[in-house]
Amino acid sequence: MGIAVGMATNIPPHNLTELIDAIEFLLKVPNPEEVTVEDLMGYVKGPDFPTG
Repeated sequence: MGIAVGMATNIPPHNLTELIDAIEFLLKVPNPEEVTVEDLMGYVKGPDFPTG
């Protein structure tokens, strides 16, 4: 017999490639303070939940 252990987290998973692309974008723009959330959403679509 085995013992089952359940684990949970509240941290939404994100696609690492999308996050790196967004960071590269922030590093390349001349004035990062003017970048909007909509600009970043072009790179980071949202959390990638395992359930789809």
